[in-house]
Amino acid sequence: MEKLYQDLFWFMFIAYLIGFFSYAFFFSFKKAIFQKTGLWMFAVGLFLQTFAFVVKWGIVGSIRFQNMFEHLMLMSWAGVGIMIFVIIRYKSSIVGVIISPIIVMLNAAAALLDSTPAENLMPALQSNWLTIHISMAALGSGAFIVAGAVSLLYLLKDHKYSSEIGEQKKMFFSQAMIFMVYIPLVIFLILKITNLTPHHTAYLVMQKFTSRIDYDSARTILGQLVAILGLLMVPMLGIFSYFFKQKSDKSGYGGILFAIYMLSFALGSLIVGILSHNGMILITPAQHQGSIWRFFEFLGSVYVLILVLFPILYYFIYIKLGPKINKMEGNQDLFDEINYRAVSLGYPLYTVGALFAGAIWAEQAWGSFWSWDPKEVGALLVWFFYSAALHARYNRDWRGGRLAILSVIGTVMIFITFYGNYFFGGLHAYS
Repeated sequence: MEKLYQDLFWFMFIAYLIGFFSYAFFFSFKKAIFQKTGLWMFAVGLFLQTFAFVVKWGIVGSIRFQNMFEHLMLMSWAGVGIMIFVIIRYKSSIVGVIISPIIVMLNAAAALLDSTPAENLMPALQSNWLTIHISMAALGSGAFIVAGAVSLLYLLKDHKYSSEIGEQKKMFFSQAMIFMVYIPLVIFLILKITNLTPHHTAYLVMQKFTSRIDYDSARTILGQLVAILGLLMVPMLGIFSYFFKQKSDKSGYGGILFAIYMLSFALGSLIVGILSHNGMILITPAQHQGSIWRFFEFLGSVYVLILVLFPILYYFIYIKLGPKINKMEGNQDLFDEINYRAVSLGYPLYTVGALFAGAIWAEQAWGSFWSWDPKEVGALLVWFFYSAALHARYNRDWRGGRLAILSVIGTVMIFITFYGNYFFGGLHAYS
């Protein structure tokens, strides 16, 4: 049965991949057959994924979720279910175009994790509260991810493509170069000259035609400050434009800049994860999970990839597909409503699962409701963030682009929290 469980995962992944390509063809050629094929393939994949859960429960003898692979699987399962419901309920096929690649990336990331169902669990994992904790947190996270994906669609479509905003584009790109490249490199050189960077730097070794970045010990790829500064500044430009400079950015260019950058960040993170998993990029060994350097090394690698990915995605999304995105079906009010409803659905699920059920399980497993574990702190920050987002929607009438940007940021926080134990260690390190 274990082989059947593994095979079902790959059949499901193939179904989702075909569904993704079908929606991509639908976007390009506007043929209804591609939209129907995409919807049906995701429905088949959802059935296979559900069947895989049943097979897994037959292997272990009970309904339970115990590790990060199953958490991610349940997250993608929720995302696909919500996507199919939204497409049918709102008759908006274009939603599948933006959500389908996110689902494929989720399952690609899951493929990097251990999928073997454990029959003999450690005492801390033998609790019904753990199943409630993981399942509800994963379902809530799945809803948040759908909200983030639809928010990207909102920002991409919100921009008014026009030849009259050339000066604005030049301004944004000059600022992007300053914050992404020039300032980080200057800071790195200053730190290097003053010997304030870690004394073991990365070196490149060519081995069997493969570039291999190796480390003597826990060190960053370009220096911690370089990575953080380079990763944060460009999206901050888009956020600043959308929140505080609406009058000078009527075209919504800051929003699309932010959206493309976050897509670059997501793709870069997935690529770094795959390269690291296959030993092509070596960061601090896994036994040193409590070392914070692992996190900076990961961000540094992502930063280098973004320098390549961002201009490529900008060219294809903005220059090549921009006018087509602007004319695609669906209106901004619909995307805003889906975003809001998805966040409203995910919030109570995440609250009960990640916080309340998690605290009860923690007390049973570790003898304390709260231990300041990195993953606990991350979940609390995510909850505070979405609480603030919903408060802003209710009381400040933050909707449209503002809520879309908040949803995208929240999705990034979800993933940082999910993978946090790989970088910061803690009581969740075994999961």
